[in-house]
Amino acid sequence: MGLFDKFRAPRPQEDEVPAAEVSRPPAPPVLAVPDIDDDAGPFSDDVREHLERLTAAADADIASLDHGAFDAALTSRLVGAERIHGTGLGFNYAGRFADHVHEVLTLDLPTAIVTLPDSRIAETGRRLPSLINKGRHNLMDLLENCEVDIDRVTEGRRGLWTIIGDSPYTASFARFLNEAAHRWLPDVDDRNGWVFAMPYRHAILLQPCGTAAEVRDALELVPEWAQRMHADGISPLSQHTYHWVDRQITCLTTETEDGSLTVRPSEVLEQVLGIGRRAG
Repeated sequence: MGLFDKFRAPRPQEDEVPAAEVSRPPAPPVLAVPDIDDDAGPFSDDVREHLERLTAAADADIASLDHGAFDAALTSRLVGAERIHGTGLGFNYAGRFADHVHEVLTLDLPTAIVTLPDSRIAETGRRLPSLINKGRHNLMDLLENCEVDIDRVTEGRRGLWTIIGDSPYTASFARFLNEAAHRWLPDVDDRNGWVFAMPYRHAILLQPCGTAAEVRDALELVPEWAQRMHADGISPLSQHTYHWVDRQITCLTTETEDGSLTVRPSEVLEQVLGIGRRAG
């Protein structure tokens, strides 16, 4: 198996489009809204027509949902912060999961995954905390029921784990990383947490930090793989690498002016490596 076979493109999934603004009655023409995970830039006429059809179908689905169906479809999802704010639809309710990554609410519909902007949240007439709790509950249900491929990838004596799934919510399982990691890798030593990345929506990179050798592997491999998979994967999420320990998340990478990333261990990882952080 080739190196990049480990983050093969999954089977085509339903497209994602943020919900378009509507008022009823009468219904105005439905405006095409790009997929918030799409990195293609300007769209061709064919792509725009496709998005228009998807948005119209999704809008019709939303209109037909009763309270129970809405709650069943409501699902929390992690997305790139710059993507949701670049849509111009407004996502002021979106919560920060980590640097560069926010948590939003979506509807997992038969025709599309619709990301809910502020206006859609307001239309429900319901309190935001209850909606978020329902969305997280449904995401946890997906975690417990979705199959993923768990592979150990090695380069020489170094290695890391790849978690890849057909579900477009796979990367969002990082919202429950402690529970997910123990489900996927129940026998590893996680005393110092995990180094992880969410390069695109179908993949998580994961490396336990039980020993200094594992920490070195994590710091050397995960950022490099995250950037490559972010560039090559379907629907990129984040090129950054993070450390999770005791439910605290630290971003380990910083983007420089030339677009490259620098890596700096968290204080916990420095202690494992025997490195003293200099004052200031």
